Amino acid sequence: MTEQQPARALDLGELRAALAEAQAPWEMAATSMTVLSEDERRLRLGVPITPGLTPDQLEEGREEAAAQARVGAAGAPASFDLRNVNGANYTTPVKDQGSCGSCVAFGTVGSMEHVARFTRGTPALPLDLSEAQLFYCHGRAAGATCGTGWWPDQALNACRDKGITFEDYYPYTAGDQNCTGLNADWPNRLATVTSWTSLTNDAAAMKQHIATYGSATACLDVYQDFFSYRSGIYTHVTGSYAGGHCVTLIGYDDSQGCWIAKNSWNTGWGDAGFFRIAYGQCRIESYQACGVVGVNLRAWLPNQTIAGLWSNEYDANVYAYGSLRGWLKLDGSTSVTAGAMLADLAAAKAGNRQVGLFEDSGVVKQIYAW
Repeated sequence: MTEQQPARALDLGELRAALAEAQAPWEMAATSMTVLSEDERRLRLGVPITPGLTPDQLEEGREEAAAQARVGAAGAPASFDLRNVNGANYTTPVKDQGSCGSCVAFGTVGSMEHVARFTRGTPALPLDLSEAQLFYCHGRAAGATCGTGWWPDQALNACRDKGITFEDYYPYTAGDQNCTGLNADWPNRLATVTSWTSLTNDAAAMKQHIATYGSATACLDVYQDFFSYRSGIYTHVTGSYAGGHCVTLIGYDDSQGCWIAKNSWNTGWGDAGFFRIAYGQCRIESYQACGVVGVNLRAWLPNQTIAGLWSNEYDANVYAYGSLRGWLKLDGSTSVTAGAMLADLAAAKAGNRQVGLFEDSGVVKQIYAW
């Protein structure tokens, strides 16, 4: 966010008339954001303005950016929507950042959750990560507050270097906190980014990444009319600049010329919390875009059934397929350990009994079975 004169809230009647006159491809409505005051709306943003730019310069180059984004990406499909990949929905639920400029935490965590599910082929993976730890612990250590916001690249570095715990180990509430409420056992219930890549100013790379890994994180400029978005493909029509915002990209559609994204303003805004935005709009390709390449987990994943087991003549090659998690390698530090795990899981499979698996970066370190 940036210091500037308070913007005048947009009159909904004026917006309705402006949309009709412009024949805009989106519809407005009273939303969870329009019922708030102007100060409350702006507090639900949270990305600083790009250094060296003024609000008056933000719309420069829009048509060129749109033209570049409309070019198909080699090796990527013409459209992708994480909510329907061969009939499976890999997204996690829309959340609400509340009265805090913590959108970067939500845009980053959403991408991590989606990538973890999509790359494992497990749409039901029970993964709900802690935006609170990311923003109030890692972000606060970097100087981020509800009033200043943060940057996705810094958030991703923290998720790579330190990791974040699950929501139940630090539930999110809006408002600056000194890393209070974090469960001391959080290193044993942890998700870490293996690596991430910058996608800024490269629409083709953004499409390739989303189609390959399932999701990306992106920033965009928010104008007053965006708060009233209900459905369709958003284009900025009227209203002054409000601030920078971070969202989770979940897809794109070249035939419609738009990106598909998940927001963090609850389901009372937009299309149940999701939105489409036209290529080239609001610097969504050039503000800051980042892609998570992989996510490691260290946590108990309980209440699974074993759908398959695999091994060969090598002692270390023993794998189990958990119903929620997919294939995991059993700890092969000793053949005795792996063999004992295999026997217990085989018995649970035969009896159709649920098991718990403690995963650490793709390897099962502990199990419990009945």
